[in-house]
Amino acid sequence: MSFVGALDNVLKIQERDLFRQNAKKTSIEAAQSIFPHIREIHIAILEYAIDRGYGGFTDIDLNRHFNTEMSTYRARRSELEKAGLIIDTGRTIKYPERGNNRGHTVFVAKEFHIENG
Repeated sequence: MSFVGALDNVLKIQERDLFRQNAKKTSIEAAQSIFPHIREIHIAILEYAIDRGYGGFTDIDLNRHFNTEMSTYRARRSELEKAGLIIDTGRTIKYPERGNNRGHTVFVAKEFHIENG
């Protein structure tokens, strides 16, 4: 599947999930008004993933790059992962400066994924 085709699939799913089936007209209009902005975030994340190349990135890196602590970018990264455009490498990175020893998953754009085995 092409990049554009996969992104269109993500966007169709997202547009469908923006509001409840029985939502009021004003709720639907509000949800649809933010939809173009969501598309921009997906594209920005994909560009970032491609820029990071084989080294990849974690959600911590993603938030640092976009200067946010909110889950907006992580959630959009997750949607891109479900669409097969972002891949979990199986690697983790630790950030001891954050005060814990937890590993954070490293992701790459699908073009930079190397199959194990």
